[in-house]
Amino acid sequence: MKRKDRRSVPAAAGALALAGILGLGGCGFVGQPQQAGAELSEWFTVSSPVFRDGRDLPTRYACTTYPGGAATTPPLMWSGTPAGTRSYAIVMDDPDAVDGAFVHWVIAGIDGTTTQLVEGAKLDKAVQGLNTSDKVGYSPPCPAKGERHRYRFTIYALDTEVPFRSGATLKESLGAIAEHTVGRGRITGNFGSK
Repeated sequence: MKRKDRRSVPAAAGALALAGILGLGGCGFVGQPQQAGAELSEWFTVSSPVFRDGRDLPTRYACTTYPGGAATTPPLMWSGTPAGTRSYAIVMDDPDAVDGAFVHWVIAGIDGTTTQLVEGAKLDKAVQGLNTSDKVGYSPPCPAKGERHRYRFTIYALDTEVPFRSGATLKESLGAIAEHTVGRGRITGNFGSK
């Protein structure tokens, strides 16, 4: 398969996934690529030294409303990304929000040789788009008392360095990420109580 043809499969899958967040249809970030020809190599492993996939996210990564909340980003690691990756983007969302999926964080321009982010990482060359609250930067988990939500950290391998400008709208940033996606991986943490 030619490079151009190979990229079209994950890009289309990424567009479908990101369209769900924008309310444009599709199934959000959940599930495997919708394209029958999508290869397993387009999915890579994401992990964290502080929580396991599907388990509780430690309180320090939540908002300061919660005792012990420090509103900082958790450390993340990834491996098995596709050849030709030039950079990474991260989208953190909450699919359990009252009004539908809530995007907490959109960051891109993470160097393609990077394989991890430390807690509270500050990335000089990265750009951040607006989140659902129309703010730039990380909006920590902060579910209402008595609610428990899932927080998905999806890392996208991209075929370009920086696909959007700082402060881009969700439609612009997620659309640009979808257009340039060559692979993706995800880790989900739960936070809150019922």
